[in-house]
Amino acid sequence: MYEGSNYEGALQRGVCPNCGSTEIVLDEDEGEYHCKRCGLVLGKVYSLGPEWRNFGDEESEQRDRAGSPLSPLIHDLGLTTSLDAGPKSASGRDLSEDEKSRAVRLRVWQQRSRVYGASERNVVIANRYITHIADQLDLPRNVVMRAAIIYRKALEKGLVRGRPINSMAAAAVYAACRSSEVPRTLKEVAAKAGLRKKEVARSYRMIVGMAESKMPLVNPIIYISKVASKMKVPPAVEAETIKILKEAMGKRATSGKDPMGLVAAAMYMAAQRLGVNTFTQKQIAEAANVTEVTVRNRYKGLKELLGEPAPAIVAEAKP
Repeated sequence: MYEGSNYEGALQRGVCPNCGSTEIVLDEDEGEYHCKRCGLVLGKVYSLGPEWRNFGDEESEQRDRAGSPLSPLIHDLGLTTSLDAGPKSASGRDLSEDEKSRAVRLRVWQQRSRVYGASERNVVIANRYITHIADQLDLPRNVVMRAAIIYRKALEKGLVRGRPINSMAAAAVYAACRSSEVPRTLKEVAAKAGLRKKEVARSYRMIVGMAESKMPLVNPIIYISKVASKMKVPPAVEAETIKILKEAMGKRATSGKDPMGLVAAAMYMAAQRLGVNTFTQKQIAEAANVTEVTVRNRYKGLKELLGEPAPAIVAEAKP
């Protein structure tokens, strides 16, 4: 079974979620578990061992045993059979006008009947939100797939009941970014989802409590290139920023703090060390999407942590 499948629990219990039948059989020819009464496909079975020897790429392609891969972005994981929209029958014969009209109606009803039950409708809506947020954030496909799986697990554990789907979907996207170490902040995810940061954070805490393994701590170093590209700082400043943050992480001083604020302060500190004065506190705060007060406070904290004299940092005068 695919991890995060809606039918995984039903298959383990041996009960069809559609009709309640206990006649779950394995079709060895198709490699599928399905209900003998209603025909609902509950999962696929894959054999990882070879059955033959391959002597060339062409022969290997002709002997493929598996169908299309399962996808958590499809509410039924792609297990449902779809009717072809072509003008010919399965045997290659041209369809008559009446047969074409009948095929169109069958396709419409087939699409409508694919989604049944509240949980599957919930997954359909959530996947739309997840895909929309991922497109806005330009996330790689593996992160999108992971977010869909996280949401399915939250749905199976009953965390979505009574809560906004868009908030839980946004929290799943942020959890996928955290676990995959993709530099996207909670503020960015909430903004692209059109929600308040506090609302997404509340849903994220629920997902973290559900997770069997601990969520990795935020690594501020992965955000450096994001800020550096906006500021167009020299490579030397970027390298010095990494050095400062590694020292701070070694002393366990970065946990619980906004990574963008730490990056902005460390980059400002690196520029001061190297004598680079091409940007101001305000500019680097805007690039990191934090306030100038945050930059000054984190800068002071890094100075004290690394044992360097902390000069009085005042707000820069406006021209």
